[in-house]
Amino acid sequence: MKTRGQVTRFTLLLLGVVVLLNLVGTQFKFRADFTGDDRYTLSPATRDLLETLPEAVTVTAYFTEQLPPEFALTRQEFKDLLIEYAERSDGNLVFEFIDPNTDEKTEEEALQAGIRPLLVNVRDKDKAEQLKAYMGAVVKMGELTTTIPVVQPGTAMEWALSSSIKQVSVSEKPVIGLVQGHGEPSMGEITQALQGLNVLYNIQHFTFWDTLPVNDHFAALLLINPSDSFPANHLHWLDDYLARGHGVVVAYNAVSSDLGASPMADVKQGPFTQWLARHGIRVAPTVVTDAQCGQVQVMQQRGYFSIQTAMAFPYFPLISGDGFGDHPVAAGLEAVIMQFASPMDHIGDSSVTWTPILRTSAKSGALPAPVYIDAQKQWTDADFPVGHQTIGVALEGAFGPGAQAARMVVFSNGSFAVNGQGERMQQVNPDNVNLLVNAVDWISDETGLIELRNKGINYRPIEKLSDTKRNSVKWINLLLPVGFVVLYGIFRAQWRRRQRAQRMLPGHVR
Repeated sequence: MKTRGQVTRFTLLLLGVVVLLNLVGTQFKFRADFTGDDRYTLSPATRDLLETLPEAVTVTAYFTEQLPPEFALTRQEFKDLLIEYAERSDGNLVFEFIDPNTDEKTEEEALQAGIRPLLVNVRDKDKAEQLKAYMGAVVKMGELTTTIPVVQPGTAMEWALSSSIKQVSVSEKPVIGLVQGHGEPSMGEITQALQGLNVLYNIQHFTFWDTLPVNDHFAALLLINPSDSFPANHLHWLDDYLARGHGVVVAYNAVSSDLGASPMADVKQGPFTQWLARHGIRVAPTVVTDAQCGQVQVMQQRGYFSIQTAMAFPYFPLISGDGFGDHPVAAGLEAVIMQFASPMDHIGDSSVTWTPILRTSAKSGALPAPVYIDAQKQWTDADFPVGHQTIGVALEGAFGPGAQAARMVVFSNGSFAVNGQGERMQQVNPDNVNLLVNAVDWISDETGLIELRNKGINYRPIEKLSDTKRNSVKWINLLLPVGFVVLYGIFRAQWRRRQRAQRMLPGHVR
């Protein structure tokens, strides 16, 4: 048996080791991230951004101090993220937290900075109240300032913070030309996409000149849903622009449809379709249908009343899961809804790399145009015999003899990120917008921050178990603890029996 002196020395040694470990920990910090999506690990793009800051960045976080638990957790996560940024930047990032609810002057300062208050429900002494809560930040470098109006729970905090830092650290943003002149939507019709693009780019209208090439001032061109014919000389200058190594994003409605005016959908076969074919992209003269699809509101008669009912609409394929290709443009996306898309095939040579970005589900079909759209149609599995079909593709290589390497992204639906205008304006699915912005990032070679845009806390449901597995887990949970207790009892009884036997031996010293 151990003497009292041995026990004292062991205790002092243990305390010394603990103190030493704490002293080492204050000098060398280490943190392990065991989350499946690396939620608490800074991306290489963020680390590179922080290591190359031209000067110090100041982040002023306007957060209400007394927040409900779910919002207080967001505040703590944002603070932990700022601590990580400050350490990675070698002191080039400093931050402070200010509570705008302390006085009117501070609150007015937050409002003028662009911080947007939220009304959150709180309970105080069994009474429900609404609290004006602030959860935003102002990022400043030199004379440049940008604002994160609201840090919502579950959002991509690293994207919001890193993109804001990049926004203030870049004195001149790359210019993206939004092509006009062929019936394309204006900036006022793509408000959501414009909001996402304006973070890193300067978006300007661009119109082709009949006799002049595209100016190198434009880092890339964005061509969305041209509805009118494309003149041959404009296509020539588009070829010339690609040959000089610039990128182009094409969202082209290969199917002409206007359900508000006619139930017919027809494929457009014109100069632009032929131009795509010259670059190895064949757009099939069919309309994609998919059992995995979005919904539309349909008026149905119920007795004397007409009510709106949400119905599956296979002409709006829903892309998710393995429908996204292994490519930066599809990074982090969860659900994209396309509208009246057409399948695309590769008919080019090996000089251009072809990578599918979006594919329909295994249960999809293709209807030859023209198609009569019947919202009341009852669909069966027999209507989806084709399987996976490509409706979005990324191309990289030399587009023509002697051309420089360039990038192009093509979608066979032009309206997936268009809000519209007037009474027909509507909200667009967020991942549709992210898809378009990711495509512009990739062709502009700004791929570093792509993966951050969708790096949030995603809904990850628990995997469903079969009845057999569920019963097995239940009995394991019930019997395993009991088994451990029984084994411990047996082991302890044997150990005590050996102790008693040793004490009865001659010469045993207590």
